[in-house]
Amino acid sequence: MKRLLTTIAAALLFIGGANQAIAQTEDGAFSDLSVGLGIGTTGIEFQVASSINSFLALRAGYSFMPSIKPSFNVDFDSTEDFLKKEDGSGYYDNTDIEAKLSMGDLKLLVDAYPSKKSSFHFTAGFYLGKSTMLKANNTSTFINKSYWGNSGPELGTTSSTYTVVSDPNGNINAEMRINSFKPYIGVGFGRAVPKNRLNVSFDFGVQFWGKPSLWTTISDDYGKEFRKVERDRITNTQDYCDDIRDGLEIMEKVIVYPVMTVRLNGRIF
Repeated sequence: MKRLLTTIAAALLFIGGANQAIAQTEDGAFSDLSVGLGIGTTGIEFQVASSINSFLALRAGYSFMPSIKPSFNVDFDSTEDFLKKEDGSGYYDNTDIEAKLSMGDLKLLVDAYPSKKSSFHFTAGFYLGKSTMLKANNTSTFINKSYWGNSGPELGTTSSTYTVVSDPNGNINAEMRINSFKPYIGVGFGRAVPKNRLNVSFDFGVQFWGKPSLWTTISDDYGKEFRKVERDRITNTQDYCDDIRDGLEIMEKVIVYPVMTVRLNGRIF
């Protein structure tokens, strides 16, 4: 992957430098325009594009993922006080979770073509949009009412208070966040502005969205607020804390997002 990114970056620099000495097309820069509709791993995409010259094209657009709300049940085994049932009959051992995936980004990209007739291109640019891509909360009771709005799962030890706090309704809300500014680099086939009326283009690349983070309402020595969960502060030895630590460690390694898009482009003029 590192070698591929280095090769692509070098190619873009070479082509960009070469274009300093290349004349613009006969009609001049931005004398044509196309619109495109695509679908891929970033969801549904709309874009407009125009040629800078025969070797470069500028694309701008918006992509979004239709709202998806998966629900699932989580089982756990613990004798923590906050899991005690109000009637004293035992402990809550599962809860229903609802998640909401929401992705939407503006994009600005530049395509670089090795030759005037080439449809193959290198692409560089960025996506800019939401930093919160996933929200989740419990939809069934699992915290004892006496703890609602006060306390919940203890992530730290008694010597280092670090506790997840529920809202007044007993829900624990969490979010997965990434960088709102996401550089992009990739390759593709097909001109952004078709030479004829219509064409189909393909893009393959990656967004660099940074290290994902988990956010929830935390209570510690500094107060109570919605903040990032710090993995090194999870010192409790309970099984659920081990699961959270392991999950965060895996999540934080996913710093890029693969982008694959197929698009129908139509030339306006």
